[in-house]
Amino acid sequence: MSTLTDLLPSEPASSDAKLRVVDVGDEEADELFDVLSSETRRNAYRRLFDEPATASELADQLDTSVQNVSHHVSMLEDATLVEPIGRRYSEKGNEMVVYGPASDPLVFVGRPATRPRLERSLSELVTGIGIVAAGALFVQWGVYELLATDEPGTSGIDPASYAAETDGTQGLLVWLVFEAGEPGLVFFFVCLLVAALASFTLQR
Repeated sequence: MSTLTDLLPSEPASSDAKLRVVDVGDEEADELFDVLSSETRRNAYRRLFDEPATASELADQLDTSVQNVSHHVSMLEDATLVEPIGRRYSEKGNEMVVYGPASDPLVFVGRPATRPRLERSLSELVTGIGIVAAGALFVQWGVYELLATDEPGTSGIDPASYAAETDGTQGLLVWLVFEAGEPGLVFFFVCLLVAALASFTLQR
């Protein structure tokens, strides 16, 4: 079962979060379309969004040679679609470069006039989600600290036994927190829902 920390970013996004907006009429778009026309490069690019990897790890995932993957990754890097984000050592002690996406999201626009507004909106969206995610992690920690058992011999929270020893309103609260769902995750999605409804109302 996924936990809150598996689903939410560990660090809040800032206003400098990387995003890339490209005009479809620019030479930059032509280069990107050309680079992504290869199925192997698209698959490698897609895999790096799932998890950063080295060329040899991508080769295993894509069932091809390291030389082939290195060639495609090099082209993705030249197009500023991926970038080195760290280094890792193989079992033989060889240093390997770990690659990850250079931007997220990557957005193509048809009207250059909409680009500044879109970039601003996406920056605000990424920042907002990061702030909500940080708040959700704080809520998760706070609720667990508030409802954690203090009995001798227990370590941290024991939802099942604790819920069994409580009844009434407190028992219902404990059940909602520990059994029905992660409190921070509920907070995260409620905030997103409220933001979506507010945005929809303002646009009407």
